[in-house]
Amino acid sequence: MENLESKRYKEFYSLESRHYHALRYETLYGRLFQSLHHYVLREVLDPLTRQAKVLEVACGTGHITKLFVDMGFRPVACDLTPQMMHQARARCQGLSLFLETDAFQLPFPNGIFDALISTRFLHLFPHEQQQLLFVEMLRVLRPGGLLVVDFDNFFSRWLLAVPFLIYNLIRYHRVAPDSIYNRIKATEKTLNKLGVNETLCYGIGGTHLVVPCWFSQNLAFFLGLKHQRKPLRCLAEQFIICGRKGP
Repeated sequence: MENLESKRYKEFYSLESRHYHALRYETLYGRLFQSLHHYVLREVLDPLTRQAKVLEVACGTGHITKLFVDMGFRPVACDLTPQMMHQARARCQGLSLFLETDAFQLPFPNGIFDALISTRFLHLFPHEQQQLLFVEMLRVLRPGGLLVVDFDNFFSRWLLAVPFLIYNLIRYHRVAPDSIYNRIKATEKTLNKLGVNETLCYGIGGTHLVVPCWFSQNLAFFLGLKHQRKPLRCLAEQFIICGRKGP
């Protein structure tokens, strides 16, 4: 049975699905973010065999699911919102299995997936609920399996408070997004305690990169790549953590 919070998100994203993809991935900055996001994920996922069992949690409109398919994987993708998955299914042309499900109660046996990816999702939840989601994700991941998750970056949110304010006023007509911000070290420490080893962290994007976008997408992409690692990682809008589930 859906809890009240899940019901609220389902109703919100059912309406949001009509313009979700266009707002996030078809603007000048959205295209840059998608390119940087895909660049890192290709690097992280490429070592997997294409027969690997891959699960995407909260696939949305298929921004990442389509990348899996293009790389030769046949992922299982799940989301709470059928309207979002309808778009994802169209993008993947039937080459992925889609399931409507709540991420807090994944309908899979223990340890059956070789890799689990969840992007642009965990920032919706307070840190205590993030940990519950980590536990459920790790439950369905086999020992040694790859976990890839991302978060909104606490440091860039406050270091670049004015650009964030301007971007949200222009793009979404609001002062700030409905988002939980994570610290990199604290998040790595939490995952380590839950049994995730060999963690690596990559910075993704940054709303300030919209300025070089006006002049050159290639220049903005080059600068964006520099945000993957220290010292510029602190300026990245989001960060991806990947690691292996312990035995």
